[in-house]
Amino acid sequence: MSADYQPDVEEFLALPLESLADIAPATVVYTQGGTRRAAALAGMPPESDAYIQFTRQNMIRCVEMLFRSGVQHVFIMAITPDNYRESGAYRERLIAFTDWGIAGPEALADYGRLGWRVRLVGSEDIPALAPTAQRLRQATAGNGRPTLWCLAVPDEEAPWRRVLAAAQSGAATRQAAIRALYGEDIPPITMFLSTGKPLFTHNLLPPLLVGSVQGYWRQQPGHSLTEREWRLILYDYAYTRATWRQDKEGRAETAVSHRTAWENAPTLGLGIRLGAFWYPAPTFPSQTDT
Repeated sequence: MSADYQPDVEEFLALPLESLADIAPATVVYTQGGTRRAAALAGMPPESDAYIQFTRQNMIRCVEMLFRSGVQHVFIMAITPDNYRESGAYRERLIAFTDWGIAGPEALADYGRLGWRVRLVGSEDIPALAPTAQRLRQATAGNGRPTLWCLAVPDEEAPWRRVLAAAQSGAATRQAAIRALYGEDIPPITMFLSTGKPLFTHNLLPPLLVGSVQGYWRQQPGHSLTEREWRLILYDYAYTRATWRQDKEGRAETAVSHRTAWENAPTLGLGIRLGAFWYPAPTFPSQTDT
């Protein structure tokens, strides 16, 4: 499909997923939170092995959908600083869960079947994960082009330590630092697909790779992304948000045609509390002039 052609939404939803490569972002950060909440909603204890299996299988399904639409690089979080600071049974099992979830026999079989390369970034900060990183590199070296990058970030300073180490290695440009840090060239990140509160940090958005990033925050917890929802996100990313024009003459005046919408616009990011969780505050569509 040509990037110059703009289908309507219904036509776009009916296109083969594999035909969307011309408009799909090359590099996506896919950080779906609420996996324990999703497990609880599915009726399984978040401390159980069933939770890890459930989460891993659905993560594979969602990432495969992104790759099949033309995405080349997907970044996910294997360990966040918040994970690493937790206590109790979850913290005690975190390393074992992570190793099995991203580099266990079932995961390696999936990567081989799907033809993905998989890399773990950050094992230098968590030595217990060094064997995991090596196993992933060796087992998936001969696979195809799509690359899944798993980020292990034990504390807020870890990403900056990696950037400084890349600079100290002699890298004098951004591209050279990217190659020093990741081992290859990676296109800039242009989509951030996450869950919950509209926020991101340098832990979630890897340094050096930030492009013009379009952000989407789903409110369904866990790896529950459907193909229809992903297509709607892609449509918005490729067409609805493509509002920039070089010639701005007369553009601002078109806002008058939708005065009510602009003058009564909601603030994205305001929320309410649902028990222990944040949830977007309800917004009501304004009456717009047609």
